[in-house]
This record gives sequence, structure tokens and C-alpha cells, in this order.
Amino acid sequence: MTGKILVTCSGISSTGKLTFQAANSFILRNPGVFERHLSAPAIDGGKSEMLKENAFVVVLDGCQDCCSCKKIKKAGIEQDIHIIATELGIEKRGAEDPYFSEINAVNRELKRRLISIEK
Repeated sequence: MTGKILVTCSGISSTGKLTFQAANSFILRNPGVFERHLSAPAIDGGKSEMLKENAFVVVLDGCQDCCSCKKIKKAGIEQDIHIIATELGIEKRGAEDPYFSEINAVNRELKRRLISIEK
């Protein structure tokens, strides 16, 4: 494995924004865990080759539409960890900004899942 990369939805809905903000927050609080952070639109923009260099892919999707997963699968990549914000009990609220409590909830789940694979 050459590193972990984090792919986020970054859509315009509250949960899409949440995944992007949670990823940035996690990376700032836990430097060195992820080699790269890509938003799903970047994959369409020709950055999918960055995914192939890395053996471990973590995807944060905002809702059950799973836009990030669809984009990486289209690029021929499978995720190793997949977290969906709405499955954590977070409500999709149009284009509102996410709450800090929601960012923290996604970060806690991400940390929990990363710890579970290291055991």
C-alpha cells in the first residue's frame, strides 16, 4: 500500500458540503493519515490516475446517491471504506451549511473505521 486517499462528495447539499468540510477538519486534526484528498468532481476532471497509485481508498458520501462511489467505480477503483453521512443519522437539509456537530460525527466515524482496520 502506498498510502490512503480520501474522496469526498462535495456536492451543494448540506451533506455534500459536510463531507468536504469533515475531510478538511479530519486532515487538519490528524496530519499524515491521508496522502491525498480528492473531491468527486476532481475525478471527473482527470485526477483519477491519483487513485490508481494508492491501494487504500476511503470514500465519504453525503447521501445514498453515493456520487463519490459512482465516480471512483467508473474510474475502475473500489473503495476500502465507505461512509455515508445520512446513514449516521444526519439529515440532508437542502443547501444549508453543515453543523459542527455533524462534522464531528463524520470525523468520529471515520476515525473509528480507520482504527478498526489497523487492528
